Amino acid sequence: MSNSLITKKKIARAFKETLTEKEFEKVSVTDIMETAQMRRQTFYSHFLDKYELLEWIFKTELQEQIIDNLNYISGIGLLHEVFYFFEQNRSFYKALFAVQTQNDFLSYFQDYCLQMVVKIVAEYGQEHLVTIPQEEKNFFFHYHAAALAQTIKSNLNQPDVDFFALAQYTETLLLSFLEHYTR
Repeated sequence: MSNSLITKKKIARAFKETLTEKEFEKVSVTDIMETAQMRRQTFYSHFLDKYELLEWIFKTELQEQIIDNLNYISGIGLLHEVFYFFEQNRSFYKALFAVQTQNDFLSYFQDYCLQMVVKIVAEYGQEHLVTIPQEEKNFFFHYHAAALAQTIKSNLNQPDVDFFALAQYTETLLLSFLEHYTR
C-alpha cells in the first residue's frame, strides 16, 4: 500500500472518530488532524476539504465492500455483507447520509446497489430459469436498487433495528419478486 493511501486512510479513520464526537458541520480540519496526530497541511496535500474527504471515504469503502467482492461472493452473500457493514459503521453512515452537499450520497449508493441487484438476478436466474422481459428489466433493477439503498439509509436512524434480520427480510422479498418471473 502506498504511503499516500496509508496517510489517506489514517486521516479517514481520524475523521470517522471525530464524527462520533461532533456533528459534521462542527468538525474542522484541525479537529481531524489533531485526532490523526498529523500536521494540518498534510490534510490539504490529500484533500481539498472535509467534503472531499467524506466522498473519498464513501467511494473507497463501498468499492472495497461491494465492487471488489463482486467476483468472489454470491450476490446474496454480498447483500448480507453490505447490511453487516452498514450495521458496523452505523453512526458514520447515519451522519454521512444526513450531510447536505452538492453530492447526493443516496444516489451514489444506489449505483452500488444496482450492481448487487443485477448480480443477484443473474445468479438466481441461472438457477431457476428466470426470464424478466427486456422492457421490464431496467425498471426491475433500478426499483430494487433504490429500495435497497433507501432501506439501509432509513434504518441507520433506527437504533433498535436488527440489520441481520433486515438483510434476511430483504433477501426474501427480492427473491419472491424474482419467483414471479420463473418459468
